[in-house]
Amino acid sequence: MKKAGHFGQAVVLSQQAIGVQEASGVAHLGDQRFLVVDDENGIFSCTLDQEPTMLEAGQGLRDLEGVCLSPDGAHAYVLSERDGSLWRFSRTGETLAEPERVGRLPRLSKKKNQGWEGIAITPAGLWSNHDELVAVHQTKPRCVAVLDLITLEPRVTATLPKKARKLLDDLNDVTVDPHHGHLLVLSGKAGVIGELALQDDELRLVRCYRIDHSRADVPEGLCMDADRRLWLVTDGSGWLREYALSP
Repeated sequence: MKKAGHFGQAVVLSQQAIGVQEASGVAHLGDQRFLVVDDENGIFSCTLDQEPTMLEAGQGLRDLEGVCLSPDGAHAYVLSERDGSLWRFSRTGETLAEPERVGRLPRLSKKKNQGWEGIAITPAGLWSNHDELVAVHQTKPRCVAVLDLITLEPRVTATLPKKARKLLDDLNDVTVDPHHGHLLVLSGKAGVIGELALQDDELRLVRCYRIDHSRADVPEGLCMDADRRLWLVTDGSGWLREYALSP
């Protein structure tokens, strides 16, 4: 049996420039459609082989570092690292209504920005009887928080296990594998995706995956679709890559 924390395979199935140069987060809408956040320019609707469309509802929001959908797809959530604000949009297709500010994630860093870099939502029945927000803190501390989706009160704040800290230099985003409830966290600086299990409010490293990265084109955001394909966006060249993961 292979030891926990071994490296699996991440195979690139497709790659495409999506025209959002400073992409920092991605959410899969179905088919070939995505929501992509740019940390300076707001929210874009992206369809493969088409030019991206900036969404008016996202204009004015800055320093966006994460985006995800509610389990029923009725809402989109975006995260601003600057002040830790979480914003919620009602959505119809690629159309977003004006945002509602849910609140602010707790401050864990003394730096000017809040340090929260990515978000995901776990569906009711996975860890609790209601949907919960998962957020990753980039560094000092590198940690994963599970928060109430309404009040943003943390239920769990778990630092990375020792082996994961050695492999994951920073945390840029998080998504949930719906098959077994593991978390996939992205370290763009290291070019590594870590697969983590949350057990008894502590994180356990299951395995890792190496991915392409460079200083000029940093992996920044990821999401997993219903077919367990992983989608990743980069800040620099604005690539959207599709991965298949295997142990």
